[in-house]
Amino acid sequence: MKTSESLTSPDGLAVAVSDRRSFPLRTLMVCFTIWLIATEVLIFDQIKFNVRIELLEQAAEAIRGSQQLVPTQRPSNSAGAPKMEKL
Repeated sequence: MKTSESLTSPDGLAVAVSDRRSFPLRTLMVCFTIWLIATEVLIFDQIKFNVRIELLEQAAEAIRGSQQLVPTQRPSNSAGAPKMEKL
């Protein structure tokens, strides 16, 4: 019997469907496990990155905080100078 003949008859269609193998559960489990491990690696890498950035920001803030701002000019208190007002 030819393949085209088997697909046209009702019995041939049932045989063709039963010949198709279903997707193996083992393959699905392996793919899911690989995806899960990759996702965990990416999440932990992002957490480590965020912690490093936070530590760098704290170090930069500590360095900036230890410096004192020294004005380069004294404010003018002469009578002709415009007065600064607080809002």
